[in-house]
Amino acid sequence: MALGQVSTSTDKGENLKRGVELVALAADEGADLLVLPELFMAYIPLDSPRAEFLGVAEEVGGPFVSSLASEARRRHIHLVVGIHEKSRLDAKKVHNTVVMVGPNGKVISKHRKIQLFDSFGYKESGRFEPGAEIEGAFKTKLAKIGMMTCYELRFPEMARVLALQGAELIIVPTAWVAGRMKEEHLHILAKARALENTIFLAVASQTGRIFTGRSILVDPFGVAVCDAGEEEGLTTVEIDTERVRRVRRVLPSLSHIRRDVYSKHL
Repeated sequence: MALGQVSTSTDKGENLKRGVELVALAADEGADLLVLPELFMAYIPLDSPRAEFLGVAEEVGGPFVSSLASEARRRHIHLVVGIHEKSRLDAKKVHNTVVMVGPNGKVISKHRKIQLFDSFGYKESGRFEPGAEIEGAFKTKLAKIGMMTCYELRFPEMARVLALQGAELIIVPTAWVAGRMKEEHLHILAKARALENTIFLAVASQTGRIFTGRSILVDPFGVAVCDAGEEEGLTTVEIDTERVRRVRRVLPSLSHIRRDVYSKHL
């Protein structure tokens, strides 16, 4: 798989062109999955007027995703990308949505960000409508996959739900905002979510502007397989889902969950 660490433009057209190029590059490098960051569609500061968010947003089946899906089909590669999606619930807001496309160019799944980034002085809920449910883990030829978005790494419940649904890999596109200890937070949380659920966890982050970069793949034993640093580029890594089963033979913690006890408190 390939993690695409980029600094997105304010111009949606530029980002689309870059996305098509990255799909082709990832395929040429032998990757069967490319993960692009959260909100790859466009960089819009959160304090921008609502009209800018509404003007950029599209349906999942709109031209932005469709154009990337066409290239994914041509290159026979899976693709995950973050977009601004039009909301049918609130005409003044949009969804922060992650979409996965298969090598046939069809949408496999989407995840509307549930836990919005209202922390560290930011208020994502002022511009985005939260998703209402976890879409759930889904099967692909690569692995059983779940998707989360950025700030949701701080909520272990979501990763646990996906792991209990059989996810072997959780993909987390991010636009992780830089700040004191923030890079440490990103990597600590990614390692914790992978280790406590004995799964692979892949983070593809925006870099530049206000973002950290530091995209990472963590294996089921909590080992960082790669760290993309701060520069833009593609990081190609291998995932062996048999590693999940090998780790779980020596660390079967997921099967030890005391549902009979915990269910009384949920």
